[in-house]
Amino acid sequence: MFCLNCGSFSIFTFCKICEFSLKEPTLALREVEGFKIYSFYEYSAIKNLIHSKHKFHGSFVYKALANLSFKKFAKNFTLNLKANVVAIDDHILHGYSHTAILAKAMSSKNLRPIYHVLHATSKVTYSGKSTKFRQDNPRNFKILKSPKYPVILVDDIITTATTMIEAKSALEKAGFEVLFGLVLADARY
Repeated sequence: MFCLNCGSFSIFTFCKICEFSLKEPTLALREVEGFKIYSFYEYSAIKNLIHSKHKFHGSFVYKALANLSFKKFAKNFTLNLKANVVAIDDHILHGYSHTAILAKAMSSKNLRPIYHVLHATSKVTYSGKSTKFRQDNPRNFKILKSPKYPVILVDDIITTATTMIEAKSALEKAGFEVLFGLVLADARY
């Protein structure tokens, strides 16, 4: 087997060198319209890993990244309140949902992932599209389940924040409190 990041020989998802470079992510903050969105990695550092979501091996990559970042975050989550972790648009694609994998890693004493809560009714693809295109073609989120506690939104990447803000707005319009967003990577870096 080979490291899914650099291609070196490894019996694990990542070789020791790549795992070492990924295991200490730096939590960064981007605030959009007063909403806090935290990210673990610079997009440029894990671009090839993010794009693996379109392939079968992506489930292994996302699980490994989730354990190195989201799981550690959940373990150190210090707010003394219970919260639901909601993956943005966790439809099953290519045999798995990459956002559901990230949400699952957040499971802890005070954090409970719930699935199939927020699905896009529009199947438009934003990859490589402009901010104007994203704004002109909303996801039109549909709420399928009611979170019991305040919500932490989870996605893999933030580019313009259009999706995250639309998901937050949909939940708030339905009467749910959204605490913050959490993503693997911020594309502004």
